[in-house]
Amino acid sequence: MQVTVRYYGFFSTVTRKLYETEEVKEGQRVKDLIEILSGRYGYKFSKLCFIQPLYSDKEYANICLNALDLNNIQKFPRGLETTLKEGDTVSFGVIGGAA
Repeated sequence: MQVTVRYYGFFSTVTRKLYETEEVKEGQRVKDLIEILSGRYGYKFSKLCFIQPLYSDKEYANICLNALDLNNIQKFPRGLETTLKEGDTVSFGVIGGAA
């Protein structure tokens, strides 16, 4: 199945792309997609996936799923364990800056 992956801010610099279509297997999670893309784009990509504001001890995923913040526990109680579905759009870097 296919998902659309969009890159904003530094993600577009690291990947040299604004978007791409990624083939994923049934049952794969957001976490699995991060691992696939980190393998392709390297350490910088994986480090950009999580941000830690100066005012917090907690790391936040710098990722949106279908235009919704993946950190929203009400929408995504499983967080990075959320299963991807055909046609999903996963956006990286939306929280940290604009394209």
